Amino acid sequence: MASHRWLNVAAVVMLSGLCIQVAFAQQICDACSCQISAIDNPQAIYTLDLICNSGSITWFGADGAIRLELKPLFQGPSRACFLVSSDNSQVKVSQEIALSRNYKLHQIETKVLTKNASNEEFCISSPTPESLHLFIESFVQHYLHSVPKIEIFYDIEKLDSSMSTVYDECKPCTKEEVLDAYCSMDYVIIASLNDVKQKSDSSMSTLTMSVKQIIHQREPEMFHRERRSDQYLTGHITVPTQCGIHSSPGDFLITGRKRLQSLTLKCAMTLREWRQVQQFTECSHDVKPR
Repeated sequence: MASHRWLNVAAVVMLSGLCIQVAFAQQICDACSCQISAIDNPQAIYTLDLICNSGSITWFGADGAIRLELKPLFQGPSRACFLVSSDNSQVKVSQEIALSRNYKLHQIETKVLTKNASNEEFCISSPTPESLHLFIESFVQHYLHSVPKIEIFYDIEKLDSSMSTVYDECKPCTKEEVLDAYCSMDYVIIASLNDVKQKSDSSMSTLTMSVKQIIHQREPEMFHRERRSDQYLTGHITVPTQCGIHSSPGDFLITGRKRLQSLTLKCAMTLREWRQVQQFTECSHDVKPR
């Protein structure tokens, strides 16, 4: 079980028999994610250090800033992507780049990544395995009387030097890649493809799948039954539109991972092809009932 770090700070000043609350804040974190409640202590700057490849930050009463350091669990070139949503607040995200080896001296260059992030995905690529430093600022819309809230989801992937364009990401997986994905991905299913729709104002498309068998899912409820009368569960998988995926008959082995609150595709193979290589798998999954 991941250890939790609790921060619960309260200061009280007694003056002329009156009890005055000066500041109150609560911060609950594990290695990957944090929840911050700062409704009674606006304009604070929080320092967060997360050692993980994916996670989230939920900030209630968001007013002030977060200085965030992300450390991936692998070495080599990486791409970090973020999805930010906000209620009653505008968000500015900047990358802090150290100009010397000692980051604590704050000899840094600031690069603005987005000035008003709201349900917007943005990515940063890095050729080195160094930590990523972000400065996240919240600007509360004071004419609104609701509590501001910001959610930040992050995902860091190791870059394969052989994949330089979106078309490389669309290449069919080899037999070895399918076998590796079967053992390492967040979900493995047998499904048929019902529909393909392009997302508005996006370079991504959504595949609607009829899930006939869940072989493995790392988290519960990745797939659901849209109507009680439906024979199969439904799954929605995000892929680059440029991959040109179209509706196709038949059943497929589908593998992928959960990334920034969406399911993504890693490898797919017709069920007939999968039956021919299934014997070479080096892992086993407890098959989930429908």
